[in-house]
Order: sequence, then structure tokens, then C-alpha cells
Amino acid sequence: MQYINPMERDIIMAKRTKTPNYIKIAIDIANRVLNNDFKEGSKITGRTTLVSIYKVSPETIRRSVALLKDMNVVSVNEKSGIIINSKENAKDFLSKFKAQSDFTTLSNDTYKILKAKNELDKQLEKNIENIIEFATQLRNVGTVIPFESIVESESFAVGKSIGDLDFWQNTKATIIGVKRKGEMFLSPGPYFKIMADDIIMYVGEDEVLKNVKNYISNNE
Repeated sequence: MQYINPMERDIIMAKRTKTPNYIKIAIDIANRVLNNDFKEGSKITGRTTLVSIYKVSPETIRRSVALLKDMNVVSVNEKSGIIINSKENAKDFLSKFKAQSDFTTLSNDTYKILKAKNELDKQLEKNIENIIEFATQLRNVGTVIPFESIVESESFAVGKSIGDLDFWQNTKATIIGVKRKGEMFLSPGPYFKIMADDIIMYVGEDEVLKNVKNYISNNE
């Protein structure tokens, strides 16, 4: 089972929490009070009026009004209905829920960042494992990148076997393969004959590149 630290758990819960309808309605009523749609001291005849305005159940309206009552935005009289108490308290109520909304937004953003970070951490871990694996393979087998030189048609090497060329004695390089018309001939033996446009693959110290080019470009 994956461990989730307390901070991540709280952020996940905040992300999953949606603003209930009764809170949305309470916020809307407070905004109406602030905008003088519902004036201080005015009376809403009853919850049924709000039910018809917001098209929700009486229970939802009851909870909305209770929330506003707790902040003294309204008072409730069973006989006379809902009375608008204070525009200033409506402003305080809205400030409180704006702060809550800002917190939820920040929590959601942080959750997304944490999720992206976790994905990046997993990818980084995978890449590191691959690097270690490749490094181990390279250490075990070694890496040899051969030089390549093309045999021009005028070269004296055309038609000669590798044995006839005394390649190592003349260049200090070792032939490991020959490319010919898209084919690869690996470890060609001493009787393998060189043809025009062959690409000779060989290994050796850095200076052998110059040695080989000088040697096979000789047309004598």
C-alpha cells in the first residue's frame, strides 16, 4: 500500500471537495445583501420564496440560511420569516469564503505540482537505472568506434587481398570489417580482396587515420 504523507492527504481531500449547493446559495444571498438587492432590515417572507428562486429543496435553503444566521447576516423568525440584518456582516461572510476559495485553489494547484513532481521523480529514477545498466554493459564489453576510409578506384589497393596489403605493418591499424554496396563483411580474412569504393573499417591509435589515408591513396 502506497504511503501518503499528511500534507499530500490534506491536499488530495481539498482537491476532491466541491463547494456544496447550500454554500453557493448562501454566498449568492450575501452578495445580494451587499449589492442592496436584499436591503438591511428587509424581510424575505419565508424559505419557500428562496426555494422558488434557487430551484432547490427546502432542506438546502434551511442550511444556507443557517450558515448566514451563524454569521449574523440574517435572523430567522418563524412567524415573520427571514430578516436581513447586516450588510457589513454579509461582507465579512464573503471575505471568509473568498479566503476558503483561495485556499482550495492553492491546494488544487499544489496537488497538481506534487503529482507532476512524483511523475518526474519516477522518470528520473528510471533514467538513472538505465544509465547504470548501460554503463555496466559498456564497462563489460568496452566501446570501440572504428575509423572508416574509402578506397578510391585509382588506389593501388584495388584488387589486392588484405594479406597482400600488409596493412598493419604499413599503417599500424587493424582491419575489422569492410563495407561494400550496402553489405558488411566483418573480420575479413587475409584472402579477402579489396574493390573500388570499398569502405575499410579499422581500429588503432588516432594517428592511424592519417596513415591509412596516405597508404590507400597511393596509386603506385
